[in-house]
Amino acid sequence: MNRLLVYLSGVAWSTIFGLSFLVTKNGLSAFSPFELLFLRFLLATFLMSMLARLRFIRLSYRGKPLGVLALLCLFQPLLYFACETLGLRETASSTGGLILGALPALVALLGALMLKEGLVPRQVAGLCLSLAGVALIVLVGTEASGRSQADSLRGVLFLVGALLSAGFYNVYSKRASTWFSPVETTFAMMATGALVFGLVALVERFVNGGPGIFSRATPSAFLSVVYLGILSSVLAFFLVNLTLAKLKASQSAVFGTLTTLVALAAGALLKGEALGPLRLVGSALIILGVWATNSAGDRAGPGRS
Repeated sequence: MNRLLVYLSGVAWSTIFGLSFLVTKNGLSAFSPFELLFLRFLLATFLMSMLARLRFIRLSYRGKPLGVLALLCLFQPLLYFACETLGLRETASSTGGLILGALPALVALLGALMLKEGLVPRQVAGLCLSLAGVALIVLVGTEASGRSQADSLRGVLFLVGALLSAGFYNVYSKRASTWFSPVETTFAMMATGALVFGLVALVERFVNGGPGIFSRATPSAFLSVVYLGILSSVLAFFLVNLTLAKLKASQSAVFGTLTTLVALAAGALLKGEALGPLRLVGSALIILGVWATNSAGDRAGPGRS
């Protein structure tokens, strides 16, 4: 596959995920976190099942190592979304951004240890630039907001769990790409998310009672589910798995720093939030870091795809 198309895939999924923050917030006005997760993954599973039935996509798991796929699904979506949801309930959003912004560095470390992926100095520098950009943006936001929410130790530990889950997902998705196509990997993730988060939402509904899941929904909330289910789940995760299949795990993960940039731009354009010079500097560092990490790919050592 043309390397440019792979890079465009990375930009596309980071853009979709970046916009999903605003969409998720809108969906949470009508659904609980686990209800929203259930609905998005249910819609994604239904859509992919229909595409498979119509033979637009092909799913074949027979004779393949399902253990690798099960580990991938455990880390993403199950552990990641559970830890992220529980962590953000007890910490400031800026804390979540700072912790999860360290993902590219973690993936580079895990890629070197578990996948024997080499990094040239230019890639290391690119990773550092992207991380610095994310940190600058988050810290500027923290100072502006005054950090009115105190972070609990439990919340921070949950966010660290989300970070580790995302890191291991990147590694196991890379391993799974040896046997499974990006479509097969994505479908397994969506079906697992729909089943498990559906059960959690059912238990939550039984324990808490209250009105039914659909009685509280608005047309705007359903549009959020459509975006999250089709774009953020099916399309974005397919593109993530595609870039992981074609690039080093460290090169693919660094596109995630663009998510911070997209979320920042969306807030400025759609909600009138101020950017400020330091945030613009942070954005420039992210873009420069992504370019440096991936432009050095052709000279990278072992593990090149």
